[in-house]
Amino acid sequence: MTSILPRPSVTVVHSLPGRVRMRLSRPPASEADLIDFVREHPGMGTISITKRTGSFLVEFDPHAITTEEITLRTAFGFAIDQGGRPVRLLAAPEQVTLQNSAVLAGIGLTTAFAMRWLSPAKKAAPGLEWLAGAGTAWSVLDHGWRELRGRGYFDPEVLALAYLAAAFLRGNVLTASAVTWAATFGRHLIEMPSTGVLVEPVALPTEPGQSPRHEIVVGPDTDAPDRLRLGLVGFLNSALRYAMTGGGAHGMRSFWEELRDVSRVHGEVLEGFNQHRGGIPVRFQ
Repeated sequence: MTSILPRPSVTVVHSLPGRVRMRLSRPPASEADLIDFVREHPGMGTISITKRTGSFLVEFDPHAITTEEITLRTAFGFAIDQGGRPVRLLAAPEQVTLQNSAVLAGIGLTTAFAMRWLSPAKKAAPGLEWLAGAGTAWSVLDHGWRELRGRGYFDPEVLALAYLAAAFLRGNVLTASAVTWAATFGRHLIEMPSTGVLVEPVALPTEPGQSPRHEIVVGPDTDAPDRLRLGLVGFLNSALRYAMTGGGAHGMRSFWEELRDVSRVHGEVLEGFNQHRGGIPVRFQ
């Protein structure tokens, strides 16, 4: 029977030389085993888990091991911890390109501009314009709150709300609301979604009495938001991205490529020096 629970995931939240913070989508069955596995490489320092937030903090020597290898080790160890289930490894926290509040605010602004254009009087529908302005303000607040809750900070575009507040006092609501909406959400229409991969442990044949052995299979993230994005908003997102960037992420190194480079440097194995002395084979699909 196929599980209906969301696929477990490991998300890179913050990364600096010698320090990487990840978030586990659920508590590990054995914190000690996961930490021991990730530590099974020279150069590892302090490793800690915060149960309440799912934070997984690793300090390490950047001259001995890379961030990419640590994240791959963590995803594989978490997959084993979760009973061998494939785990999504995400290069950054996932975000919805446009929340419902932003879409509704955009519809309200479009309607208000259409009414102004159709009416000879500039203020033919002041109530509608104020309503569109209030909807824009709410969408910006909603966007900022979601970013603060998900990432711990919000993008500076949210500060355009101060400009909108001043416009409310001056009575120039509609134009200021459109500028605020574009300043806050315009970049999100064309930015590329966070890249990720699917990390799956595959059991290898062993002789009787031998400990279980696995290889790591790294494949495309089949749960990526782009595969699930439907409707008018998704179409506009893709069209704008194509018009402004020429299509895909040409010239940008993907998380997949970075992980594969690390694997090639280490001979297509994930190195170890304790339980897995021969390393764990890594295969990219």
